[in-house]
Amino acid sequence: MKRPGPDPHRWLVSYADYMTLLCVFFIMLYAVQLVDEEDGSAIRSELEGIFSTILPPEPITPPTLSTPLEDGNGLLPLLADIRQVAQFIPESDDIRIEGDKDWITVSLNADLLFARGETRIRDEALPLMQAIAAELKDFPFPINVQGHSDDTPAKGITNWEISALRAASVVQNLVLYGVAPQRMAAVGLSYYHPLKAEDTEEARAENRRVVIFMTQTSESAPWSRPTANN
Repeated sequence: MKRPGPDPHRWLVSYADYMTLLCVFFIMLYAVQLVDEEDGSAIRSELEGIFSTILPPEPITPPTLSTPLEDGNGLLPLLADIRQVAQFIPESDDIRIEGDKDWITVSLNADLLFARGETRIRDEALPLMQAIAAELKDFPFPINVQGHSDDTPAKGITNWEISALRAASVVQNLVLYGVAPQRMAAVGLSYYHPLKAEDTEEARAENRRVVIFMTQTSESAPWSRPTANN
C-alpha cells in the first residue's frame, strides 16, 4: 500500500501569493504615476525611504557659544561664572580671577595643583580643572597657560623646566576635559615674573603659580598679557 506523501503541488500556493504581491506592487506604482507631480514626488520619496537601506545623514547643528558675546558683554559672563566656581573650592584664596570684557586671567597657586617639586597635577585638583575647562571650552579664543616658579633651586630639574612642565600639565588636563588643543599654548616663565619680591617663604608660595590667560582681541598679539603682574 502506498503511503500518502506531501502534496507535490503545494508550491503553487506560495507561487500564487508571490504573484499576487507582485501584481499589487505594480498596480501601486502605476497609481503613483497617475497623481500630480507634487504628490507623486512625496510618495516616491516615502517609498525610497522604506525600501532603501541607506539612512539619511543627520543634520549638523553648529555649536553655539554659551555666553552672549553678540550682546556686547564680551567675557564678563565667563568672568562671573569662574568666580562662582572658585567660591566652591575650599582653597579659594589660592585662586585669583581678574578680567574685563576683552580678557580674563585665572591664577592658580601651584601648591593647590601640584605636590612640592612635582609637575603632575594631584588627583584632588582634577575636579577644579574640570570645572574651569567646562567654562572655557565653548569660547573660541586663544588661551595662554603660563607657569611660574619661585627662586628656590629645584633638585634634578631647573626652574625653567618645572614652570614649563606645570603649564603643559594644565594644558593637557584642559584638553582632556574638552578644551580644543589648537587654542592653547604652554609657557614656562621660571621665577622672573614674581608677584612678590620679598625673600620670605610666604612670598615664594605666592610666586609659585599657573596663570590661565584668554583674550578675545587676539589678532595682533594672541599671547600677550594685559598687565605685567599676573
